[in-house]
Amino acid sequence: MVGGGAALAVAEHEARRGGRVVTFPGRDRLTGVLRVGELRDASAIDRVLLLASPGPPPDDVLVVTNDHVRPVWRDGLMTLLTMPAAGGRITPAEVPNPTPCCADHA
Repeated sequence: MVGGGAALAVAEHEARRGGRVVTFPGRDRLTGVLRVGELRDASAIDRVLLLASPGPPPDDVLVVTNDHVRPVWRDGLMTLLTMPAAGGRITPAEVPNPTPCCADHA
């Protein structure tokens, strides 16, 4: 039996309303630096969104993938959330090796 929170997460993922996507068609082609349009064309990702931006970035904006692209389900669409990076580029909002909370505390 799945608990309340886990059952909600399963339901949202199955309905493509929420949840992270780990494996998906084209994932292995999303390495290095790609344009937004190339990223969508090469994979099952439906859209790219830039955090705190009113709309999606243009197709020619460069995405620095860091070889780690983990989209989420949002509004029924596989969506890559991104954030600004150096040089007018963008990068996935989820980083490959996040620093654990309080990692530098004794």
